[in-house]
Amino acid sequence: MVLSQASFMPVLVLAAKLCPEGMEATLFATLMSISNGGSVLGGLIGAGLTKVFGVTRDKFDNLATLVILCNLTSLLPLPLLRLLPRDDSDTAPKVKM
Repeated sequence: MVLSQASFMPVLVLAAKLCPEGMEATLFATLMSISNGGSVLGGLIGAGLTKVFGVTRDKFDNLATLVILCNLTSLLPLPLLRLLPRDDSDTAPKVKM
């Protein structure tokens, strides 16, 4: 639980930088709603995949395949990273001589 909260921190920092003034609470509530909804949906999809692969408490034949598939799906959002705006303000200014 603590690690999931810590891993969500970069999203909150980015949201705080991009958020219009006076809308911080609304944006935070929206982000938390999306996060909680995604968590519930992820659990439901995981349960469905477990059933599709036939993994039960007594039968583990396809467990390795299920674990690999579940881990690979965590990479699906990576192509969306290019949609984030670039922020070059953190880099040191170049000094002209």
